Amino acid sequence: MSIRVVASIVGAVALMTSAVARDAFDWVPYVNQRFGFSLRYPASLFEPERKSDAGDGEVFAGMRGQGRLLVGALENSEGYTVGSYMNMIRQQSYAGYDVDYAPRGTTWFVLSGENDRDVFYEKVIFSCSGRIINSFALIYPKESKREFDPIVEGIEKTFRPGQDCGRYATR
Repeated sequence: MSIRVVASIVGAVALMTSAVARDAFDWVPYVNQRFGFSLRYPASLFEPERKSDAGDGEVFAGMRGQGRLLVGALENSEGYTVGSYMNMIRQQSYAGYDVDYAPRGTTWFVLSGENDRDVFYEKVIFSCSGRIINSFALIYPKESKREFDPIVEGIEKTFRPGQDCGRYATR
């Protein structure tokens, strides 16, 4: 068997395993009423812990004390660009982490990495011509990476920014 065939088989098995893991959970929708962004998350693994008073986000605690899911949006009153916000988040939120994944598009970016204890993944999407910053972040124990990677993938695939931009005019 050639190396390409073996690599294809290993890749297919990994994709199927990932899909099976994603499908094993009770995925429920989350819709932010203030900004309209949405995603799906596994309710069997995360329970709501607290909402912000302003209605701009929520924290979900992982059952059995494993993981935290943070979802939120904010008005871009500081005038951040995708690049400047990415740098600010990297420095302020993940200074103690080795960032090993940081792709960026014109309206979005992802930061992911780990420290000696945890792994993080954060995706940010600018919407409404850059006036709104939508994001979710998942932080989980490094030893649970194999279990959490399909969850990150499932949330990321369903993450959508709010679309009713007239409703979210900066005050």
